[in-house]
Amino acid sequence: MAITFELYTGDSSGVPSPSQKPNTAYLKANNWDDYGFKTLFALVVFDSSGVRHDVGSIKIGCKEHKAGWISKLIDSRFKSLDEHFFSLGQDEEYYSNIQSLDPELRKNLLSSLRDIVSDENIYSIAIEEDVFKTSLLREVSLTSVSGQFKRILQGGSIRTEFHFKYEIPQGKRVAGLALEFHVDPESNPPSNVHVLIGRNGVGKTHLLNNMVKALVADDESAKKVGFFSIPLDDDGIPYSLESTEQLFSGVVSVAFSAFDPFEPYPEKKDKSQGVRYSYIGLKRSTNRGGERGTPMSRDMLTNEFVKSIVSSISKGNFERWLEAIKSLESDSLFRDLALSREFVEYTGDELEAFAKRTFNRMSSGHAIVLLTITKLVEKVEEKTLVLLDEPEAHLHPPLLSAFVRALSDLLSHRNGVAIVATHSPVILQEVPRECVYKMSRSGLKAKPERPLIETFGENVGVLTREIFGLEVSNSGYHKLIEKELEKSKSYKRILREFDGQLGSEAKGILRSLILAMKNEINE
Repeated sequence: MAITFELYTGDSSGVPSPSQKPNTAYLKANNWDDYGFKTLFALVVFDSSGVRHDVGSIKIGCKEHKAGWISKLIDSRFKSLDEHFFSLGQDEEYYSNIQSLDPELRKNLLSSLRDIVSDENIYSIAIEEDVFKTSLLREVSLTSVSGQFKRILQGGSIRTEFHFKYEIPQGKRVAGLALEFHVDPESNPPSNVHVLIGRNGVGKTHLLNNMVKALVADDESAKKVGFFSIPLDDDGIPYSLESTEQLFSGVVSVAFSAFDPFEPYPEKKDKSQGVRYSYIGLKRSTNRGGERGTPMSRDMLTNEFVKSIVSSISKGNFERWLEAIKSLESDSLFRDLALSREFVEYTGDELEAFAKRTFNRMSSGHAIVLLTITKLVEKVEEKTLVLLDEPEAHLHPPLLSAFVRALSDLLSHRNGVAIVATHSPVILQEVPRECVYKMSRSGLKAKPERPLIETFGENVGVLTREIFGLEVSNSGYHKLIEKELEKSKSYKRILREFDGQLGSEAKGILRSLILAMKNEINE
């Protein structure tokens, strides 16, 4: 049903009671002056049941409007602003209140008020006008218009800055460790995926499991595995005023390694009992149907997927799931499965049957990434921390890159953050240097360092040398080249020994080693 708008100049007590004016919206003009422009209104809406909704502050502009009251250009009673007008809510609360309304009412309001966030054509008109630049954008950034506000109208969360620290205190048998994580919601590239990278055995998996325990364990053991805190800035002031308990609403750990020695921590679903915890992986997280910590069968994993996709649909998360799948389809092999196209054709029992058939015909790698992203869409909510252990174990590089992008997009939408433990430089290509810790170990002491080079979009070979250094040069093809150098110092002769089958990087290394040897002789 169409809604009627009325300009209102009296005080709020004069607004008619809900029983008198259902399907009516009131725009109360404000005397606020933006360098000669007076465009500010308070929007109050009564829905079809007569329930009052105080939506918030809105500014309305008009093409070629030079100065003065915009209300003088608007009819005192109207169904929709004409094509010369445009409007913009003034904060996140306005769009959150709009989003909470009945879908039909929400659509009607945005359309009738010619909201620029919901209509790019109207935005392209407004952006050229002085009143838009001077007044409507005085307290609002274009970044908020295209990012935060749009995301709220699409059902996403308000994104906030994360700044937290994980510390392990120094002990007799344990070396101290401190890792700091910062997420800027508007950074580009995104900073919501952080990476711990290093060779096998440095303790990355152990670290992730301790993080889970530090957040969700309710016994004394939690204090022994480290703690999360709010770091201080250069002036000794906390980056956030919220308590440590408010840092995260939930934790999701993802681990699909068959060799992971750690037993999943029992899931915590009751939000009133503190941080909620969920597990996604190969092992049973409960004693239902078998002992907790034992591997699940393929049939059990299939059922997990079917239940999760049905849950996402029932909770209204199907569009979010489709967006994640489309991100994964940047990998050609995953795109050939046509999931984003085929799943929309089924509902109810047919959907469950199709989901089961689809999952069962997939390779193990594709099945695991599909189950993981589906469960993440189901489980990740506002301020969730996702901990992933070696996702590269089942994924080829293009799909791994696509998965990291899909994860980052999902976390942006839900205002979350992920920490990934890996030894794959492919993942480093997807995150900036400031989101990476190189992990090394000497005896009991773990040493976290930032890479010396920028990692986002860098060559995999360069990243491999940066992270693993001498370990690379003492293994693989490096060792074969050095063996030949012991027999001959001739570049052409060694090339013939390999039948010309040396790549450009191997040739470069061979030339460098020959030059280094000549320099040593000359010295």
